[in-house]
Amino acid sequence: MVSVAKRVLVILDGAAEPVWPWPSTLEAAQMPALDALCAGGTVARVATTPAGLAPGSEIGIPTLLDLHHHDGRRGITAEALLVAPDLSHRLPDHEIRHLRGHRFLAIGAERPAIGEVAALATHVWADGEELAPILDHDTVVIAAPGAAAGCGRLLGARVITPRGATGDVGSDLWAKTRAALAALPTASTVVVHVGGADEAAHHRDRIGKVAMLEAADADVIRPLMRAVNEAGGVLAVTSDHATCVETGLHHADPVPLVVGGRGVRRAGAVALHERLVAQARVWDAPFAPIAEVPA
Repeated sequence: MVSVAKRVLVILDGAAEPVWPWPSTLEAAQMPALDALCAGGTVARVATTPAGLAPGSEIGIPTLLDLHHHDGRRGITAEALLVAPDLSHRLPDHEIRHLRGHRFLAIGAERPAIGEVAALATHVWADGEELAPILDHDTVVIAAPGAAAGCGRLLGARVITPRGATGDVGSDLWAKTRAALAALPTASTVVVHVGGADEAAHHRDRIGKVAMLEAADADVIRPLMRAVNEAGGVLAVTSDHATCVETGLHHADPVPLVVGGRGVRRAGAVALHERLVAQARVWDAPFAPIAEVPA
């Protein structure tokens, strides 16, 4: 197995999509840096959603609420703000805080019992298992406030949230890249989470999703690929899950993955999109392809 000094993982949240007869946004987007990474690296798929997650107990009382339309689409920020008074009225024993977009935090002694508010369906997140801190500050997570940052902290990584990082389509991607470049000399693994493509897909905004992917290619993937090459490291680009721009819904199928850099052989498709990798081998971890290469 190859010993890798520096590893960078770019997570394009919700970038992948189901395979349709027409091109996906990953197919339509002009992403020359990603194409170059595919041309010299290993392209495959990675399983990011394990089946049958075991339920567990959560630490503390806070419970996260998601507001959706009844067809599964997320509620937008304006809708969430409009129904906030109704939500507080329906849950008088909880303190209600609007986090961002469709998400609220209900703080109280019991799980909220609510299925709908105004015209929106209300989803109460299920309890999850306690996450053991299996990482340390040798792993740095660059992310906007939200799930990626929270998971990084729970797992023990050092989390950096740059000013201007929102996780939405207007996020300052260069701020995330600068933070990643600054962390790379002292960290062995840097994870950069880019959330805008997922948000655009939830709004069924195909043009916005393509634009977000192209911006991530220019402002995140290209400079990080150059830095990783100079450091003799490895760069992986994938998605945490698929988000269909036609329906606005998440999908749990394996998602496209590319790994390139020192010690990684050329293998697989020539570009990173769902149709080309539909029959590719499924890896169980983003950096799995480097384990296939003899030292």
